Amino acid sequence: MSILDFKPEAWTVSANDALKISLVSENAVQFSPSFTYPIYGDAEQIFGYKDLVIHLVFDSVTFKPFVNVKFSDKLKEDAEDVIGKLLKFLPEGDVIVKDEEKWVDAFQEEQKQFSFPSDDYKVSQYNKNGDEFVVYKQNITNHFCKKLHRRVQIFVLLFIEAASYIDENDQNWEIFWLFNKATKQCIGFVTTYKYWKYLGAEQFDQSKELKYRAKISQFIVFPPYQHEGHGSILYNTIVDLWLKDNNLLEVTVEDPNEMFDDLRDRNDLERLEREKFFDTVPDNKIIDEQWIEDQRKKHKLEKRQFSRLIEMILLHRKSHNYRLQVKKRLYTKNYDALYDMKEDERKDALQKSFLLLDDDYKRILSSCHFSKHRLDSAPEKKNVKKLKTEN
Repeated sequence: MSILDFKPEAWTVSANDALKISLVSENAVQFSPSFTYPIYGDAEQIFGYKDLVIHLVFDSVTFKPFVNVKFSDKLKEDAEDVIGKLLKFLPEGDVIVKDEEKWVDAFQEEQKQFSFPSDDYKVSQYNKNGDEFVVYKQNITNHFCKKLHRRVQIFVLLFIEAASYIDENDQNWEIFWLFNKATKQCIGFVTTYKYWKYLGAEQFDQSKELKYRAKISQFIVFPPYQHEGHGSILYNTIVDLWLKDNNLLEVTVEDPNEMFDDLRDRNDLERLEREKFFDTVPDNKIIDEQWIEDQRKKHKLEKRQFSRLIEMILLHRKSHNYRLQVKKRLYTKNYDALYDMKEDERKDALQKSFLLLDDDYKRILSSCHFSKHRLDSAPEKKNVKKLKTEN
């Protein structure tokens, strides 16, 4: 050993680099996680190993999990229990550790018995690039749903920031599953939740049926199948189903990240364009708040999302009121932050925030099918502090 071996950094590795996830079919596809802090701590560092590789492997049909660890050297006393920490987030008694032959035998036997849910659970089916895909919706209490979800839910922690496991005993959770019909491979899944919306005593007394809001909570298309259009199809399948439900009042999304926000914005815009809603948006004056609220309820979208869509529609139509409409919303939502500013500072802050949002809107619009021009890449971010635009 050299003196360098006594330095802590010599025995410290990035958990994100060390963890290798694989989906196995005829060939194995390997990829790295976006996050590991729920498993290995906020620093996402692992101490006590050299050349550490943690293999987390799933059969691409049954998602039967397999775990193994390899390294060139290990501290005897201070090394972290990397397998033990990982197993806490995988279904107890369902994981095969180190014995690869036993794992292969196990998932191959499971595959012989594996079958899709019955057609009663089928939501939609579509053809893409010569393959057929099918979407099912099941309650979390369903045996097939619960077993598969226990195996795949770790992807939520590894790829969605600040995510956590859902309560599998809460019957309000429903999961949408996307499968390749021929190969039986699971392409992705979405956890959703419906919760009762109280409308007031009078309406409650008059209504014979409860009214609900529906929430998309966790949305995963597994990495090998991304960038093929499955995310948009799956999102539209869910939203279209909900929009047909007369008892559902509003479609919401729980803490969307930027990537999902883009997908949502693009598909919501394209749906409104197909419905000829663009032509109904007033562009000769600041839009009346009551008109926005009435239209929002009609299209069952939450306030923040619908306001953004209205603004992007105005931009697309090159409305003279686009700038005023955006700045009015930014001013209202950031009133507390702007209140104590001098007038010139307030105007400057609003303008900088508007320009950032304007760039983002142009980028999103450029990716929509109805746009005449598409940008090859997103605009470069300006190095300025922006106001809150998410609400």
